Amino acid sequence: MRIGDVITLDRPVTFTAYTLCNLIRRRGAEPHKVIGETAAFYVPEDQRKLDEQVNAGLQQAGLMGPRGIDRDLLALIDSISRPHLEYYGWFDGQFEDGSPANFSALVGSGNGGGFGLVRVGRQPTVAVTRQRPELLLETFLDIVPTARTPPGQALLVDRKEFETGRANDSGEQRSSIMVGDRSRNHQASPLKEIQRIMQAPRIGNGTLYVAARTASGARRRIPKPINFVDIDEGRWLMEERPGRESILVYTPWSRQAVSERLRQAQSALG
Repeated sequence: MRIGDVITLDRPVTFTAYTLCNLIRRRGAEPHKVIGETAAFYVPEDQRKLDEQVNAGLQQAGLMGPRGIDRDLLALIDSISRPHLEYYGWFDGQFEDGSPANFSALVGSGNGGGFGLVRVGRQPTVAVTRQRPELLLETFLDIVPTARTPPGQALLVDRKEFETGRANDSGEQRSSIMVGDRSRNHQASPLKEIQRIMQAPRIGNGTLYVAARTASGARRRIPKPINFVDIDEGRWLMEERPGRESILVYTPWSRQAVSERLRQAQSALG
């Protein structure tokens, strides 16, 4: 993630996590998990004092005046409170593009337009921007740390096969990969290759989700995340495809590959 790569309509606004959560709760909603704040309840007098503190901070930042909170900010908070579409994730590791070692991100859109927010580690602040609703996926992909594409092709194994560590003896052929070393080339089974990837020293990892609201307003999230793991050779996408027998799929990372997975996940939500 490089800040200059992200497409925005204006400059980021930085809120304390508490201020953002306070504004979201004023809209009758609870903060997204990406923001990281848990539900909190206060007696009316304490809540009034906290609201006054938040309002004072907004006034100092020029986001609140005699007529109340800035209109654009209200629209932004409305979208963050009840997004129609969300791309979000958590990232941890040493990323080669200079991204923070630990951060979370949410990009979405709602009645008040598109938005994006990033929280770095346990820092008490959240950076928020308005975003173009038609560019949400591209913006999210700009935030996801970049990585090298490893050699090879997609690897597929049954979950049972993965858990037992024994190759499928049904005779069904799965995708495999040509592995080269200094002395020989050989055909590695998908299971062996996945075991190698999982046992390799891990440089970074991430978890990606998509969520959307139905026509009735109910929020639906993909049942299984799209994960990735960074090892020395590059980044591998990891998915579990449901079915009568769940299939684990490991795919060499590319922007196109993860874009396709996220689009497919969004389409599956209806």
